[in-house]
Amino acid sequence: MPDAIIELDISAPWEPPEPRKRPWRRRWVAFVAVLAVIAGLCAGSGTPPELAPVYTAGFQVLQVMAGGGRFVLARLQAGQSAIEALDARGGALLWRWPAGPGESIMAVTDRTVVVQAERTEDNLEYTGEITALDATSGQPRWTRAKARIDGLAPGLILAEDMDRPGGGERRVALDEGSGRVIWSADAPPGVVTSLAAARHAQVRQLSELDGAGVLRVRDVRTGAVAATFRLQWSGAVGQHAAGAAGQELVWPAGAAGTEVYDRASGRRLWGWPGPGAGYPRLNPCLPGRYCVFGAGGTDVLDAGTGERRWRAGGYSALLGADDRQMIMYRQVTDEFRPDDLAAFDASTGALRWRRTGWLLAVDVAGAPPSAEYLVWRPASGAAAVVGRLDPRTGQVRAIGRAERFSGSPQCAATADRVACLAFGVVYVWRLP
Repeated sequence: MPDAIIELDISAPWEPPEPRKRPWRRRWVAFVAVLAVIAGLCAGSGTPPELAPVYTAGFQVLQVMAGGGRFVLARLQAGQSAIEALDARGGALLWRWPAGPGESIMAVTDRTVVVQAERTEDNLEYTGEITALDATSGQPRWTRAKARIDGLAPGLILAEDMDRPGGGERRVALDEGSGRVIWSADAPPGVVTSLAAARHAQVRQLSELDGAGVLRVRDVRTGAVAATFRLQWSGAVGQHAAGAAGQELVWPAGAAGTEVYDRASGRRLWGWPGPGAGYPRLNPCLPGRYCVFGAGGTDVLDAGTGERRWRAGGYSALLGADDRQMIMYRQVTDEFRPDDLAAFDASTGALRWRRTGWLLAVDVAGAPPSAEYLVWRPASGAAAVVGRLDPRTGQVRAIGRAERFSGSPQCAATADRVACLAFGVVYVWRLP
């Protein structure tokens, strides 16, 4: 006898079993579907996929700064202030710190986020303080009371100490990581200090001038007096500042006008009638040149004689300069919406290029590493296109689009991401 009987049901047609689905295929189909949805959203909003934000961060953001591969935001959250750090590439929240009233972000480095509190009591006593947060964890590293930040030097935070007994000024250099005082410099009453700052909040020089014309220049890394000059000057000093190479600018107390001195010889070279009615102040702008920015344009003066070399008519605000050219924009009266940029030859003032229709984005954290500038222009509705201006040619390359973007956006950049703040929302794009 057979071991078993097999019975076949022939009342329904036979079909082969469904093959087993592979998980990778399901994931791929889902991924393609997500891309299709994103593409559809971008197409529906008028944003090409290559210009769509990598991510957004909102809402009620008040500040955005960049440093150490992070974007650091100040925002209102449920009526309270908070400071947050995001991974610049993907937008992941790294940490959040509850900020107090009157606190704002002043600087972001690889190691720290520097926060300044500005408070004044009812008796008008200043009680502000500096707090340094660890850039990785967001935990406070140190706090210094009654101090106001001046800027940064390598590994240091320079500040004015507001609690100096006996009057005068005291500058301190604090270790960025610990807050320990590395050096301090006291200026007694009658001695006026001046700090020369470069971009990205970096201080390159600290100097002191007294009523007898003695000018001391300090090394910002050590606080030591690196050089001493004797200017042919006597009297109360209102302000002073480093001028063109080898020169010092002095503004007498209680009087209009600027005196230009040669540091090495101490000799007065020439004088300028401003600041005053119709006479804006001198500004070092090009090698061996000063710029005077006025309502009708900019005069470029010889640093040795004060003679006018050339004039940029109609352009009264400086964007950037080097030994080749000076990039300027038209400043609209009572409104920061410059949409007319031009580059002038540094030697002759000849127009090199002009670009209109693009507005400058407010630069709060320095230009991108390539030294190109961020600009934007309105698109349909409330949308805007963000671009990158090449300072050599004036050409603009579009790098992003946002559907709700206007006003004067704040922008900050890392090596490969750019973040722009508008309407309380941060948009982040790839930086080509």
